[in-house]
Amino acid sequence: MPKASHLSNEEVRKILHLKLIGKTVKEISKLLNRSKSMIYRALTFKTPYEPKLRSGRPRVTDIRSDRRIQRMASSQKMSVCEITRASWLQISKKTVPRRIIESGYMIHAKMALRSPLSKLHISKRLQGARNHTSYEKNGTSMDLTGI
Repeated sequence: MPKASHLSNEEVRKILHLKLIGKTVKEISKLLNRSKSMIYRALTFKTPYEPKLRSGRPRVTDIRSDRRIQRMASSQKMSVCEITRASWLQISKKTVPRRIIESGYMIHAKMALRSPLSKLHISKRLQGARNHTSYEKNGTSMDLTGI
């Protein structure tokens, strides 16, 4: 008998069919030229040649929350931080863009990690920069009023 090699799906179907007919394991092994242990293995496992389940850390989001994230990003034009807060899930900022890219919806579009600053915040930041820093280049001060 040949050494252990994988059974094809057709061979597994033949083994199951012969067992339903009433053949013994010894008879099946002689008919198919396989070892008895290989026949036992094919009969005892419920899904002998199916791929294994996903191993590793389980996903934080399920399919429903993935769709909700995609919907918020596309229709409501929310930033990543806003989507993270609105989703009520403990997910990182990097998870949201990853889920959107996995969906294939917004492949080339870049999402803003934060919402843009308002005009008031921009002016306050510039005012703070003018008050607390002095830029000198070659003995002359630089004018920050045009920024």
